[in-house]
Amino acid sequence: PDVIRPLVLRYLGSLPSIHRNEHWRDVGVRPPKGVIEKSVRKGIEPKSRVELIFTGPFAWSRENRYALNSLTNALNITLREILREEKGGTYGVSVNGSVSHDPVSQYSITIGFGCAPERVQELVRSAFDEIERSKRSGFDEKTVVKVKETQLRERETALKQNSFWLQNLKFYYQNGEDPASILRYNSLVERLTSALLGGAAREYFKPDNYVKVVLDPKE
Repeated sequence: PDVIRPLVLRYLGSLPSIHRNEHWRDVGVRPPKGVIEKSVRKGIEPKSRVELIFTGPFAWSRENRYALNSLTNALNITLREILREEKGGTYGVSVNGSVSHDPVSQYSITIGFGCAPERVQELVRSAFDEIERSKRSGFDEKTVVKVKETQLRERETALKQNSFWLQNLKFYYQNGEDPASILRYNSLVERLTSALLGGAAREYFKPDNYVKVVLDPKE
């Protein structure tokens, strides 16, 4: 404290205050609708990069946020097994999901991987096949168990980190939710099933609303 206090007084305490409440502003930016497919020839290496982005309206709730996150966890496992281990088509696959509350509630899921240019279409088809399979059948028990074990292990570690608490307390405060639910996370994990993941896949992967962008090498 003796070291920090003079620094705070000097660099923060001296900042002027204009005594006003700040508000965010909706500038009207929204994800595109429909199917959009683009190929860009700008790469300098003899390989391609594929990004598949799914977006749409999101029914805001703690349970739905968890379901979407768990879906991306499960797809990270199965797409890695298919595209990397079975087909040997890529070094790695990433599946990331996010949600936003303001100005409108919406979600975004991005699937990305690199591969040889001549294998782009093959691997994209395999990715979509796995998405459709998950919508029909969910995920096998091995994948569900792996997702749950990883989530519990990561949460146990996160609870010991100040950055985790700062980020989550800020999130719950900004969205008007009960911060005590942070400590009830394990109950969500306990209820995770293949059927829940299949329902999430049907909700968030719409075949008529996605963006596919491919970065190819220059000709």
